[in-house]
Amino acid sequence: MRDNEPKMLTSLLSQGALLSQIKERTLALSQLTKVIDELLPAPLNQQYRVANYRQGILILEVSSANWLTRIKYEQSNLISGIREKILPSLSSIQYKINPTIATNNSQLVNFSNKNAKINNVITIQTTIYLNALAEQAPEKLKKQLIKLANHAK
Repeated sequence: MRDNEPKMLTSLLSQGALLSQIKERTLALSQLTKVIDELLPAPLNQQYRVANYRQGILILEVSSANWLTRIKYEQSNLISGIREKILPSLSSIQYKINPTIATNNSQLVNFSNKNAKINNVITIQTTIYLNALAEQAPEKLKKQLIKLANHAK
């Protein structure tokens, strides 16, 4: 019969268990991600994810073919920077396209936009345009455009 007694998480992590190896691997990949973030220009930082590193080959997932092209322009700088800072044994980089990276980023943007305060102010210039448009519009639309133009401050 198996020993099914609960064990402390710290004891599992400190032993040479599989969970400990996973923890070390995760920490190494997150350090690698930080180094790559420093090396890449700002817009590229949200468009990739470190998938794996094995046998001297770094595998990056990129959100689209467009971003992959941009990252490939930076490849020589990226390889030399990674070799200097963290992985001298790096021989090459492989890329895979993973569109879920883009959807995860867009969900974060949408969430932050929902929390942002919406400014409902119409400028004077917009009011002038709406009134000019209302002069040539049908009666029902004209009333709505004038009502909208009156929201200007």
